[in-house]
Amino acid sequence: MSAQQAWTGLQIETGFFPLSFFLYLCTPTIVIDGVACQRPWGVHYFQLAPGTHSVTIFFKYIWMDQCGANSINVTVYDGHVSRVKYEMPPWMFAKGSMRELPPYVPQQ
Repeated sequence: MSAQQAWTGLQIETGFFPLSFFLYLCTPTIVIDGVACQRPWGVHYFQLAPGTHSVTIFFKYIWMDQCGANSINVTVYDGHVSRVKYEMPPWMFAKGSMRELPPYVPQQ
């Protein structure tokens, strides 16, 4: 019987100020190392190789193609899930707030 390898990757949580409910109509774009994908607001997991990864998050809003755009470099460790939290403030012309949260080791 072989041992299972621990899951390694990135958890990204996207959110916004509660009174900005109209942002439910916008879908965030998450760009990891130049590869873009759209995901709804909430928590999403991406399986990644260990190393440093560039993460950019933005969304299209009316005439702005990259509203709230912000970037961060995240280090993913083998067997750990690194975490990033993105929050959009109520002011639509501001950058979204991005911060790295402590990583965790997933249960097997």
